[in-house]
Amino acid sequence: MVSPKGQDEIPASRIGPRAKAFAAFLRYGVKISKRDVSALFRKAFNLNISSSSIDGFMEQLKKESLHIYDELLASLKEGPFIHADETGWKVDGSNYWLWKFSNKRIAYSHIDKGRGQKVVENILGKDYLGVLISDFLSAYNKIITKAKQKCLAHLFRDLEKVVGYWYDDKEILRYCRRLGKMLKDAIDLYKEYKKKEWDETYYTKRARLNDSLKDFSFPNPNRRILKRFAKRLARHKGEILTFLYIKDIDPHNNHAEQQIRPDVIFRKITFGNRSLAGAQNHSVLMTILQTAKLNDMDPIKTLEDILLSGKKKNPFAKILSPPKKTQPSTTKIGTVPAYA
Repeated sequence: MVSPKGQDEIPASRIGPRAKAFAAFLRYGVKISKRDVSALFRKAFNLNISSSSIDGFMEQLKKESLHIYDELLASLKEGPFIHADETGWKVDGSNYWLWKFSNKRIAYSHIDKGRGQKVVENILGKDYLGVLISDFLSAYNKIITKAKQKCLAHLFRDLEKVVGYWYDDKEILRYCRRLGKMLKDAIDLYKEYKKKEWDETYYTKRARLNDSLKDFSFPNPNRRILKRFAKRLARHKGEILTFLYIKDIDPHNNHAEQQIRPDVIFRKITFGNRSLAGAQNHSVLMTILQTAKLNDMDPIKTLEDILLSGKKKNPFAKILSPPKKTQPSTTKIGTVPAYA
């Protein structure tokens, strides 16, 4: 007996698209094991689904989402800024890295064997025309961009560690407190003018802060910890106060850390992936789910629509057009300066 395909049905499939989408959400959104997903379906819906079937659901969703995954990355690279972060990952017991590249609309995940510059180049290209916001990992150093912003939160954390360890060394404490105050003053100026037009007072204060960085270039060479800070500031000149020269750029990388946190939680529960195929499923489906969350979209409905429409439709079509890049308020802003 042959019957036509019913509404919201997938041909040659015993399990419907909503059940598959819900299983993926439980796995990657709620972050529970495949065994628990099976148990929930059995007890709540009287539906027997094996762990291998769940693997099949994820593989099917991944295949249907690959074109969306690629389109989201292309759109991300058209934006005015990208936050980047990475964390350790396991694939079949081997060391890998999970990379996260994001802005306020798109969160892109990628699992890779490497943690070097080549990975960043493969994702963003050798030339990125926006602002790259990151920590101080050397992999980001040689990537050509419009500008870069290093995470000041990392500098503050390093300063806190040094102060806690060298609490009885007056020279080190004086250096750290002066540097910490200068960075805090910069952030205070950013907050004060975040929703205001930049004026002469702003330019004067910004120039004073920029000049003050030079005072941290020549610490006592006998204090190696101070020399380390000085080298970092010298190496990343032009990447510390970018947020004072380009509107809407954060002085920290908190957004990237927030986007990578669901992966960290998933890693604690599952210890990573058992195969490269599983790692690719994770990369694609976490990209879809987190991007849906950033845009206040129903994650289950989004996955269901992907299964039903296949390659005919992208549920993120409305956000794929590149956003209008922020222009400086006046020509006086100029380019981000080199401090040395």
